[in-house]
Amino acid sequence: MTENNVVSELEREARLSGEKDAGGNGVSSAKKQSKRTGKTAEHYKRQKSMSYAYFRVKQDELGKIKTSQFTIYDFISNSFSFSSTKKELTIKVLEALKKKPMTFLELCDFLQAKKSTLYLLCLALARSGLIDRENKRKPFHLSTSFSTVLREYSYWWENWVRISTASE
Repeated sequence: MTENNVVSELEREARLSGEKDAGGNGVSSAKKQSKRTGKTAEHYKRQKSMSYAYFRVKQDELGKIKTSQFTIYDFISNSFSFSSTKKELTIKVLEALKKKPMTFLELCDFLQAKKSTLYLLCLALARSGLIDRENKRKPFHLSTSFSTVLREYSYWWENWVRISTASE
């Protein structure tokens, strides 16, 4: 699934997730939401554009990794510049998806998370290759794309170093 498809599907789900009125009838959240304007729109646009992993490699953590002291919290801290609350929610999302695949709405209900927060979090996880789904009607599941891409970066670096050293 392409990045643009992930973004548009998550936006659509967050927008169209139905809530019930007093009579039990479906009410579209899209009708109740007002369009973001001014500083709020700029802030949301900036948040959305920054929904990626920026993985930090810390050589001093190699010992923690080798002795099995490295945790999922350490991994998320190295991957995303989220607040501690959002990091904890990220871990809950990953742990929930580790148990079973879930749709966006199932994750919202299960985690009791705000849709806007969960939307940006799922967007960051999907863009980074930690979660994925086949299409908008399918649930999210854990993905190994992140590690595949990271491995390719590592191979590229090793090759670049060899070429640089060989030409000297």
